[in-house]
Amino acid sequence: MNKTKNTGPLVSIIIPCYNYEKYIEKCIQSALDQTYEIIEVIVVDNGSTDDSLKKINTFSHDKRVKIIKLDKNLFPGSQIESAFGIGFKKSSGEYISILYADDWYLPTKIEKQVDLFDRSYSSVGVIYCHGYRYFEETKELIKWKRQEVRGYIFKEYLLNGDVVIPISPLVKRYCYEIIGLNNLWTGSEYDFLLMSQYVDFDFVDDNLVVMREHRGNDAKNIYSVYQRVKSFHTEALLTGDAKSRAGRLVARRVAMDYLAYGLNFMTRLDMKYAKVAIFDAIRLYPLYIFKPKLLISLFLLFLPLNVAKYFLKNSGKMYLLEKEIHV
Repeated sequence: MNKTKNTGPLVSIIIPCYNYEKYIEKCIQSALDQTYEIIEVIVVDNGSTDDSLKKINTFSHDKRVKIIKLDKNLFPGSQIESAFGIGFKKSSGEYISILYADDWYLPTKIEKQVDLFDRSYSSVGVIYCHGYRYFEETKELIKWKRQEVRGYIFKEYLLNGDVVIPISPLVKRYCYEIIGLNNLWTGSEYDFLLMSQYVDFDFVDDNLVVMREHRGNDAKNIYSVYQRVKSFHTEALLTGDAKSRAGRLVARRVAMDYLAYGLNFMTRLDMKYAKVAIFDAIRLYPLYIFKPKLLISLFLLFLPLNVAKYFLKNSGKMYLLEKEIHV
């Protein structure tokens, strides 16, 4: 495959944007700079109140770019309809790729994934890749990968946590038709966890995407993300197909996430939220009571706050590792 190729499946790159005027131009340009040329770039301005739409409109001359303006912000997990879902319905691609407005792709991302799809079994519905994390404050760029698994990977999702970097997958269109678009989590990486129940995955062993770490990241608001994840888990994993497919592994995965949030709350000395999250983890998966981190956290929960604060400060919080979840 090469840059001059003008035949092949159409790829729709969908970019939801809310108040990212600082980043949106670089994001869109990275989509347009793909070496795979059969693309459309659908940018959904999600009710921005800054100059995001003005920056987006500078690309209106490019026939590959479709711009959708929403009058109000549809924030993640707030309702059935989503900015991504609206963009999807306006798309025509055989393949779908999501790109967040503060992140960017490297030039060969789509080309390498389409090429692997051409060589893959028809059962493969999602191809992901590795990437980088860019820390805005320090300008540091570090390689980033989660898991490296192929085939039917639903159990890997449940046993070992998330598999894909959120903006890395290229997805066959029908995968979204399988899981539906009218979900609380539509447009988040939770989509890929659900897809793993129904299709095989593969990956390009290369770092092809960049996710920006900055003060305005949505995932920095741990409280809203925690409530969102609880809603997602309750609706998608703890009922229906997932539980019948994987049984106790589902409870283990959900408990693992709740425990991670509980430990995170504890490092913030928010013992009220920590207690709820940790006890939810134990209720769902009682075997976690034997995990050293959980035993230590239970001990800390019942100490006076000033004593717990002293312990955490002097332990360097090293045992309370925060789990990153970008939904």
